[in-house]
Amino acid sequence: MMFKAKRSRAHFTAYYDGEDLVGFTYLIVGHNVNYLMYLAVNDRIRSKGYGTQILTHLKATYPAQTLVLEIEHPDPKATNTKQRFARLQFYLKNHFHQTPHLAADGPMTYQLLTTDPKVDPAVIYRHHFRWFAWPLGWLYPAPKQIK
Repeated sequence: MMFKAKRSRAHFTAYYDGEDLVGFTYLIVGHNVNYLMYLAVNDRIRSKGYGTQILTHLKATYPAQTLVLEIEHPDPKATNTKQRFARLQFYLKNHFHQTPHLAADGPMTYQLLTTDPKVDPAVIYRHHFRWFAWPLGWLYPAPKQIK
């Protein structure tokens, strides 16, 4: 991840409130679609609006581009069901849309969320996953599309 962060398409950004680190993002920038690989907010200060502020900043920085991300599929049988549904609600509140697209990556199933519900998941995986996986992508297969 840090190797790729040195490339122009990968943006690793830390967010501060004064001197305090509140979170970070790892974004892969594309022509029309940006893939948010990570959004992390310090767990001691969650639910204070920092995540929303970070997403608002990303949308304002790239106003003409669709923002996509994946979350753990909100499965009621999962051991962390409450966390998964809270995460989904957070993104829905921040104007993301659920897509029917599910992908399996090992034992985990992820659901694609996007700011543009018309985005084509195949484009995302073709452009973003291949770029991120290079040069060792052959060691790590692309997530398998379920739906």
